[in-house]
Amino acid sequence: MFFVYLVFQLLKDLVKWDRILKVTKDNARKVRLLVVLCSIGLGYLISSFFLNIYQLWQEAVRTLF
Repeated sequence: MFFVYLVFQLLKDLVKWDRILKVTKDNARKVRLLVVLCSIGLGYLISSFFLNIYQLWQEAVRTLF
């Protein structure tokens, strides 16, 4: 959940969505939903990456001892 929250904050604060997408009053909720879904996807990928690195590190340490 940490990485999802981190990515959400970064996407919300750093990306100028009005420059990329046409944000109007009608589609503002859809853009917000897009940001949330992208945050979930990217956060999942990042957390999976770090968990895999952690597991590889554990296996490498086990094989040394």
